This record gives sequence, structure tokens and C-alpha cells, in this order.
Amino acid sequence: MFARIAVVAAALAAAPSAFAADVTVADLSRDTGVSERHIRMVAGARTPYPEYRIVFDRVERQLKSALGQEGYERLLEGDVAAASQIRRARIADETAVAAKAKQPAAGERRTES
Repeated sequence: MFARIAVVAAALAAAPSAFAADVTVADLSRDTGVSERHIRMVAGARTPYPEYRIVFDRVERQLKSALGQEGYERLLEGDVAAASQIRRARIADETAVAAKAKQPAAGERRTES
């Protein structure tokens, strides 16, 4: 039962991104936990950001972790909507795998405690 709920929740989380063509940097910032300023720094010109030498590597690792390599590359290309969509698809896949791992095998009986 839990697995079904998790799969439906993951599908619902990914559904809005399929219809929202105008995903902004602010939306991606909320999804990844990286500030809008830092997303713009990584995806665009670095020189206007005085903190870039200090935080660039950390923010880049954080974005790669959140978006995956493909999503990160899409972000660098300027396609914020595709990067966000890839991230949500990754979360849905991870949730489905975690839910499936928690399901008992077909012959096992689940015990309630």
C-alpha cells in the first residue's frame, strides 16, 4: 500500500512540470536549495559575482548532485525548464525505487508491529 502511495505522490510531484513551460530560476532555486544568485552565477557570466572564487565549486557540486549531469548540462545551455523537469523525474524515479525496496516479496507475509 505504501508503495502505491509513494508512486502516486511522485507522479503528482512530476506532473506540474510537464504542463509548466515557463519554469523560472526561482522555481529551480526552490527545488534545489541553491540561491537564484548562485544559479545565475554558475549558468552565466561569473565576473559580476565577487564571491564566485569562494563558492563556485561548492555550488557547482550542489547543482550537479541535485540535477544530475544531464540536468546540469541543460542548465548551462540555458534551458531551466528542462533542468527542472529532469530533476523532478529523478526524484520520482528515486521515490519509486525506494518504495519498491520497502515492499515485501510476493511470498512473504508482512508483520505489523
